[in-house]
Amino acid sequence: MPTPPLVSAVRRSLDSVGLLRPGVSVVVALSGGPDSVALTDALLRAARKPGIRVVAAHLDHTLRKDSRADAQFCEELCDRMKLPLRSGRAHTSAKALQDGGLEEAARLIRYSFLRRVAREENASAIILGHTLDDQAETVLMRLVRGSGALGLSAMKAWDGELLRPLLETRRSAVMAHLSAHRLPYRSDPTNADTAFMRNRVRHELIPLLEQRFNPNISEALGRTARTLAEEHSALREVAAQLLDRAAASAVSGAAFELSVLKSAPEGLGKTAIREALRRFGGLRSVSFVHVERLWGLVLQGRGGSSLPLPGGREASVNRGRLILTGPDRDSGHSREKPFLS
Repeated sequence: MPTPPLVSAVRRSLDSVGLLRPGVSVVVALSGGPDSVALTDALLRAARKPGIRVVAAHLDHTLRKDSRADAQFCEELCDRMKLPLRSGRAHTSAKALQDGGLEEAARLIRYSFLRRVAREENASAIILGHTLDDQAETVLMRLVRGSGALGLSAMKAWDGELLRPLLETRRSAVMAHLSAHRLPYRSDPTNADTAFMRNRVRHELIPLLEQRFNPNISEALGRTARTLAEEHSALREVAAQLLDRAAASAVSGAAFELSVLKSAPEGLGKTAIREALRRFGGLRSVSFVHVERLWGLVLQGRGGSSLPLPGGREASVNRGRLILTGPDRDSGHSREKPFLS
């Protein structure tokens, strides 16, 4: 009997990062939706022979009145699959009011929960069900927001501890897997709500592009993301070398010689600036505008100039050096503990 396409995709993905071996533990994100259910089933089939331990993780965001039914569905599904399940609940709406956006708050809380479970389960990876369709949607969302190469490279198949085995698989293949194996799943009614930007892209923009411009637009956008990711990775490596040459001693914070930074082409210099911010506090809430203004500070080189930055940081110029000061290096990472269980 031939191996189902989704199982082959998951097996290749695990093997590509050295996880297709006995004794490995992984956590799979299980929402109850079609992508996560198909992924979980394919992962279990791919993991059985090499002896990989799989743990499912479900987070109830408490955003809908029936969200508890999703959690119950995941519990029953895992019982049938003989799969251990870690569950949690979070007040996502309250966090959204604090951070200024429901989708972003939900994402941050979800990843924080998954990382916590992975640590506690001693897992080598967190397996996510993002598909090629999700990737195409992400590229378009970032394009209309004016993102550069880093943003347009979108999601990576292997990103730290995050593994996305289905990132080159169409959603239609996911649905075919569910149908072939008679797998139940939950439908989230909010996925049809075009008040959310991703849903407008999914239900309005992509169909228009498929009908009027390119019937294979999702595949084309996926190639764009991969190409930009490769190019940005190479540029970032060169930028890191530039930053290392520019590094200077500092009583507190971080310092870089302006002359070294200014000697670089503008694109390389700005990438080095982003790398400096990533190293010193992280890139959360850092926008195109922050990088542009910081690069302007470098070019002007005027002593006494300063610029406030996200995370309580500040950039200033003093004695031919760019100085970054503020909270410690972890300031760019959330310290929220939003889970009730």
